Amino acid sequence: MDEIAVVMVDASGTIQYWSPGAERAFGHAQAAALGQSLDLIVPVEYRKPHWIGFRRAMAAGVAAAEGKPGPFPVVVADGGIVTKSGTLSLVRGLDGVPLGAMVIFD
Repeated sequence: MDEIAVVMVDASGTIQYWSPGAERAFGHAQAAALGQSLDLIVPVEYRKPHWIGFRRAMAAGVAAAEGKPGPFPVVVADGGIVTKSGTLSLVRGLDGVPLGAMVIFD
């Protein structure tokens, strides 16, 4: 069984957590991924709609895809694109305001 990959970003889309499973799944070293924009793994052709949806979710506090497993195209370290199954969750503070987002890839 493969280890799950977890990627967490803050409300600006900066990578704050990159699990060892993400390192193995995507090939980007944890030290290189932390502090980078999520553009590191979002394919160029998906960036505009991704950021529109991301900003909308951060502002509204909800995401249509939250909690629903789905496919995520991801740029791996060699520049290729793979599709991984994952589940999106918004990370909220005690006041319910989004602090960022997390995807758990299986």
